[in-house]
Amino acid sequence: MVKLFKIHKFAGLWAGAVLLLLAVTGFFLDHDKWQFLYSTKISYTPKPLKEQEKRLFEGFYIDEKDPKKIVACSKRGIFESEDGGASYRRIFDGICLAVREDRGRLFAATGDGIYRIKEGKIEPFALRGSYVNAISVSENRVFAAVDKHRLYLIDAKSGELLKSTTPKFREEDLKAPITLSRFVRDLHYGRGYFDGDISLYINDYAALVLAWLGLSGYIIWRIIASKKRAKSARILIRSHANILAVIAAAPLLVLSVTGIFLDHSASLAGFMRSVKIPPPLLPPVYGSLTHDVWSIDCDAKEYRIGNRYGVYRSEDLKEWRLENRGFAYRMIRKGETLYVSGMGAPNRLFENGKWRVLPKTPHMFKDIYLSDGKYRFFTTHDLKERLPQFEDVTLYTLLLSLHDGTFFAPWWVWINSTAAAALLLLLFSGISRWLAKKRPKRVR
Repeated sequence: MVKLFKIHKFAGLWAGAVLLLLAVTGFFLDHDKWQFLYSTKISYTPKPLKEQEKRLFEGFYIDEKDPKKIVACSKRGIFESEDGGASYRRIFDGICLAVREDRGRLFAATGDGIYRIKEGKIEPFALRGSYVNAISVSENRVFAAVDKHRLYLIDAKSGELLKSTTPKFREEDLKAPITLSRFVRDLHYGRGYFDGDISLYINDYAALVLAWLGLSGYIIWRIIASKKRAKSARILIRSHANILAVIAAAPLLVLSVTGIFLDHSASLAGFMRSVKIPPPLLPPVYGSLTHDVWSIDCDAKEYRIGNRYGVYRSEDLKEWRLENRGFAYRMIRKGETLYVSGMGAPNRLFENGKWRVLPKTPHMFKDIYLSDGKYRFFTTHDLKERLPQFEDVTLYTLLLSLHDGTFFAPWWVWINSTAAAALLLLLFSGISRWLAKKRPKRVR
């Protein structure tokens, strides 16, 4: 017991501050829908953070009739330029996730519903107050997904709601192995256990417990070292070592292991993609995925939605059938051609009734726009477009850089990984000591 106490003490003193930082930043990053994460601005930040701020851009549109007119959408808002990107003005202050155009009509999917942009003006159109994560416009219809869950079909002229539904998939279309790479990310980002927000709440619980363990551990150590306020120390110890902390051990174990994998995902990429987890071993979420609508599309006759398994097609918004495998991150229609951006899967397109891989295109591209007579792919990993410039960064970007270590230095991932390994040691030693104290003492 004495040895376990010393192991627990030294591991906690070394890793506690890093674990506290990871817990707090991870909690907020899991809730990337919160508006204040983007409306809160931070000045006097390192220059690399300003480059990372560009990752918040989600869409890029150039008017085919007047190429000098540009609309760039970001989680910081919607920006419009009339001089080819030399200058921008903000026309919407809020989260924007996509801009789609059809027959001269421009619609934006935002954290506050669907907005319509016309002649430099923006106005609410439909689903006010809803977090619209994906949108498609075609044939006088607007097809939208809210919270990756609910689907809405809306009249593009009047804004009238025509139909709403929640997708349900056939059991045979959900039985496919998942790569370790995908599985690790789903678990760490709060979508790997159960459908809906339950997985997120499990991660939230673990993060809050970890934050308290880190903070209370330091306070307890300081009080004991001062040899004063023994009563306060006993109260804190009871709050530090209890059944609530023991329950959090399982998700904390998952977060620490998956965090180590993600810290070194570049070097482990080949291994993580080669290992595939069979359906019987997957958590319940993979047998449902009704809250996993990442992308959508509609044309004259058919509707399509994309999730982590692939692209599903329907003619009536009731029966959905798997049409093409591979995580469909974004779906963007240009005329009769549907482009699909893959996440951990190949980019591909659907044209003339056939699917084919789209080679030599950026991984996880976010948008497509016409420039000089050619379609170009918009990606924040290799920006070629002229975007709005900022002298500050959002709270979200700051938290993300603190969480992945890029705020400090490229080698900081090793600090995070070592802290995650220390957490495993803390869980083992802490629970062992807690169980030992719970065992009834022998009567001699």
